[in-house]
Amino acid sequence: MTSRTIVVLWALALLGCQSVNELSGLGPEAKTRIGQLRYATSKNSVVGDIVLRSLTAGDYDLSFSKTGVSVLQLQTRGGNMTATGLMARGGWSGPAVHAPPPLKPWAMLKEVLPYFDSNVPSAQSSNRWFATFERQKGNLSKADIKFSRDGSMTFTFAQ
Repeated sequence: MTSRTIVVLWALALLGCQSVNELSGLGPEAKTRIGQLRYATSKNSVVGDIVLRSLTAGDYDLSFSKTGVSVLQLQTRGGNMTATGLMARGGWSGPAVHAPPPLKPWAMLKEVLPYFDSNVPSAQSSNRWFATFERQKGNLSKADIKFSRDGSMTFTFAQ
């Protein structure tokens, strides 16, 4: 093997060992949650590690990975969203209301996040999504979100 091949293989091995990357930019008032996410559509399902940083108004940074590989990274600010990673297929940035179909559930997540810190057992947005929440000692342990078109997200957070 050439030295270049060895360097490339070594770099790939290190990348495979990397942990979930936390996106920055929301400031110290953002709440950080670390856990697992199962994202499913009628065609496929993926389970992986998640770091979710959010503000009470719904802006969020999300890093979703599987076995150290970045599956999706999202940032929402106001009405805008930026997506990178395998699920973003080359990346996308723009108004969340104009997100491409595979990213629409992720854009709607901004509407659900304020309920993560409330004390309600469920919430919904007519004809868009329905969510249920489980809490342990007042802290969110599980959120299950079903989207009306296609897809669901199940978050499980460590306590």
